[in-house]
Amino acid sequence: MQKKRRLILSLTTNLGLLLSGMAMAVSGFIIQFGYHMGHHGGIDETRPILGLCYAGWSNSHKMAIATVSLLMVAHIALHWDWYRKVVKKKLFAGNKLVISMTAIFILVAATGYIPWFIKLAGGSDLMRKIFVEVHDKITFFLFACLMIHVTKTFRWFIAFWGKMNKSRG
Repeated sequence: MQKKRRLILSLTTNLGLLLSGMAMAVSGFIIQFGYHMGHHGGIDETRPILGLCYAGWSNSHKMAIATVSLLMVAHIALHWDWYRKVVKKKLFAGNKLVISMTAIFILVAATGYIPWFIKLAGGSDLMRKIFVEVHDKITFFLFACLMIHVTKTFRWFIAFWGKMNKSRG
């Protein structure tokens, strides 16, 4: 029964990451392409894109980020034994994608959260914008890694449904 609960928790976490990750990516790309790129700091925050203004997209992005962050903690915790095994046995070569993706995720998260803290602390707007620019650029690498990872993980979802159906029968 414990194994079944873990499988269900993994499925729930993965589906949550997929859905909230999609919301995060869509809102982030809309903010990046619709408001940040090519505007040289002169953002028209009242201009709606797909029915939401900048504040709406920013709030949506922040809610998705918070959800993804919590789910990533759960996801990493669920796979902690795997991470330990890779490090302990030095299995980096065969796991480049996941190791790279984890490092890039941490970098994207850090460069995304730091501007929030700078703004909350009343820090330099220039420094905040530099972190946002770095965040915006490395997000493309993370997105590419995630697309590959999700495609590969799709097989896990198929296997999961097979195990669930087998346990019912």
